[in-house]
Amino acid sequence: MAVVLNPACLLLALFLGVPITQAAGPSVALTAEETTYLRRLGPITLAPDPDWAPFEHLDESGGITGIAIDLVELAAQRLGIEITPVIARDWDAAVELSKAGDVLILPFLNRTSAREEWLTFTEPLLIDPSVFITREEHPFIADATQLSDATIVLPSGTSMEERIRRDFPNLTILQVPTENDAFQAVSNRAADLTLRSLTVAAYTIRKEGLFNLKIAGQAPEQYVNRLRMGVLQSEPLLRDILDKGIATISPREREEIVNRHVNITIVKPMDYGFILRIAGTLAALIGVSFYWNLRLKKINDALSESERSKSVLIANLPGVAYRCRHDHDWTMEFISAGCLQLTGYRSEDLLHNRVIAYNDLVAPQDREQVRAIWQEARDADRPAALEYRIITADRQEKWVFEQGVFVHDHGKRQVWMIEGLIIDITARKRAEAELYRVSIHDELTGLYNRRYMLERLGALMTEFTREAHCFAIAFIDLDYFKKINDTHGHPAGDLVLREFAALLGKSVRPYDLVGRYGGEEFIVVVTDSHQRKIETMLARLRESLKHQVFDFHGTPLSVTFSAGVANSGDLAPDEGIDTLIMQADERLYAAKAQGRDRVVYRRALSEDTSPGLV
Repeated sequence: MAVVLNPACLLLALFLGVPITQAAGPSVALTAEETTYLRRLGPITLAPDPDWAPFEHLDESGGITGIAIDLVELAAQRLGIEITPVIARDWDAAVELSKAGDVLILPFLNRTSAREEWLTFTEPLLIDPSVFITREEHPFIADATQLSDATIVLPSGTSMEERIRRDFPNLTILQVPTENDAFQAVSNRAADLTLRSLTVAAYTIRKEGLFNLKIAGQAPEQYVNRLRMGVLQSEPLLRDILDKGIATISPREREEIVNRHVNITIVKPMDYGFILRIAGTLAALIGVSFYWNLRLKKINDALSESERSKSVLIANLPGVAYRCRHDHDWTMEFISAGCLQLTGYRSEDLLHNRVIAYNDLVAPQDREQVRAIWQEARDADRPAALEYRIITADRQEKWVFEQGVFVHDHGKRQVWMIEGLIIDITARKRAEAELYRVSIHDELTGLYNRRYMLERLGALMTEFTREAHCFAIAFIDLDYFKKINDTHGHPAGDLVLREFAALLGKSVRPYDLVGRYGGEEFIVVVTDSHQRKIETMLARLRESLKHQVFDFHGTPLSVTFSAGVANSGDLAPDEGIDTLIMQADERLYAAKAQGRDRVVYRRALSEDTSPGLV
């Protein structure tokens, strides 16, 4: 989550006219050896990226500025040293300067195995999560491996591309020259999503006015940006000296530096009148469901009768009604009694953040998304509607739907408060997730079903056509399976299918695809692969099957399989996925014609051999 200034401290500074500056902080005493080393080293040069706002970029006068530069200068100030920037044409040019030994430091980058070939790295200057950015209508991304037919756009030359190809082979990668181009591609529907630093995302969306974009989910832990200085491997002592300076930078100082370069809006609270406007807020929520539409209409009709009617309305809401400030904590000025059932906390626990702030109930991975949607609603002067997760008092996760409006003063010059309703939609979300899971999985084996496998094959074929990422498919059929059903009955056949599916799943890599194609036929898709990998996988499966006995109520059953394999790299330019499937299917039938218990890889068959690979 991006760091945010304490509103009270910032307001006090603004009212008193005091500039917000970082404290001088402790200076670092260098040893005699370190002082001598620095004197002999000469100028300490640094090559930043000139186009990576707000981390590093050129200002209007052509000087380098940004979060990274301020952090490096603060560490250098504490060390009593001077670091000289060398302005490169672009990031690729900065990297070339470093590789050639013309500069000692690259200031702000993730550590990767490729970069460790010539650099050694300091401790992180800043830790910043990576987030998925989509258009507003895109659903929240809980697991990016479940996305199909999706294109992710990335700036060229980033450390993220290789990891995404490995972890998310289901995504088609589109490369563009710059960070801004990546966000524009999503905004203009040239791509479905991008995965970028949270700080860069927040800065770019606001700066470029891309308010049709949102933060749709947080990437896994391994994608957190731990931004360090990269120092030439020949200078490990310089790295150790820089680490001493970095260690003196406090979290508060990092917070101030980040907020100096990222716009923050602080809203002053004003008087409010919640109850008289609750009907208008509820009217916006009538579309949530037909059931609540009828119920809220009856309650609304009673609202004008008396103050008692207002109390009845609030007590019978399907969730909680609230009034809060538009601040970092969503400080509650009013929250109805349904708070206890929804959150596990009493209403008075949340009022004025007495026990806990509502922001602390919002799941950490959803907080920036919530804040971005409310900010977009404010900028567009319209109600906000959003879905997100909260963590209850007993540490359970719930999904909620929230809709509310900004309340302004009479001149509509200032936001007064936010008023709205929050409803528990956990049951609906779980039903949606289960419906999606069932829709793409085979009921008997738990593997992906035929329809989903064909969808994924289509996406892989598109990526192969665009970027030549090879993949292979294998059709696998259990030999003489009908005999098992005829002799022992369909329950025995179902047992064999389930246990063979489990064995097949263990034989492939986590990111390969396994599905049931129909009956006793299975399909395996090996991504980013060549023929040797699928040969190894099928040989491993064959070896496991030799020792596998399926126990059906005391009766031992065993099976073999035949398979046909086709590789996308063998296709002619005018051939597509239908040809690849046909090739694999023809080779499966060739394997059966040669006596079963074998795998056929090639179109032209060699002489029949003992059961094995052809």
